[in-house]
Amino acid sequence: MNMIIAMALALCLYAPAAMGAPLNEEDAINLECLRQAYPQVADLVPDGLGQTWLTLKDGARILYSDESASLQPGQLGGNIKQSMKHIYPLEPDRPHASCGFSPGRIRPYALYEALYGADAAAVQKNLAQVRFQGKVFRLARNAAAAFAKAAPTLAEAAASDPKNRAWLLPEGGYYWRKIAGEDHLSPHSYGIALDVGVKKAPYWRWSRQMPHPLQAVYPTAIVAPLEEQGFIWGGKWHEYDLMHFEYRPELICKARMYQKLKKKP
Repeated sequence: MNMIIAMALALCLYAPAAMGAPLNEEDAINLECLRQAYPQVADLVPDGLGQTWLTLKDGARILYSDESASLQPGQLGGNIKQSMKHIYPLEPDRPHASCGFSPGRIRPYALYEALYGADAAAVQKNLAQVRFQGKVFRLARNAAAAFAKAAPTLAEAAASDPKNRAWLLPEGGYYWRKIAGEDHLSPHSYGIALDVGVKKAPYWRWSRQMPHPLQAVYPTAIVAPLEEQGFIWGGKWHEYDLMHFEYRPELICKARMYQKLKKKP
């Protein structure tokens, strides 16, 4: 086991939590990844009533888990533990995404509001401008910084292969709106999502193919650098969205930990 992972798990598993109860392994990994992803995160605190709360350093509390809540088919919003349930498959792994397997498609909206803002005006205060392939768009500051780290590798991929260049045309980041065909806000509303190659990349609602053959052959040269910096790709979802990349560093962290631990969810 990686030494850093072992130390982090030891601290979470055996040190008492805020109310004295140690965390199980999954919750310990989730907490460690949330801390790595978002510096605002402090701890997990059970309330003794079947709910556990994620606390932030400013004193805010967000529902992490609820023993009475269960995932429903097609659910798009949930608590934090639900949003981290499915382990995202890291490149080059592209397993067949069976019905119900769309890691990252369930979003923890209460956490988003705490991190990025509860309305458009608040979110816009936390945006940064990004330039890539002649396009200008806006992302949340942490997502923009992560994309900037991936950009040189992506630019090299575009320059070395015309096929990659066609996939790498960005069409926008921040845009306050609902998900197409749904009643939940899009992650674009929080500045953590980016669409690329819109004219080429299929979306499950617009296509009759499930799965879509492009899910298997979409360029790794694009997916891998973005995953490395904390973005997940919608091409690995059953309800696929091949143009969609979303900043979810906690999911990438958890995937790496499980990969190193050689454990299945």
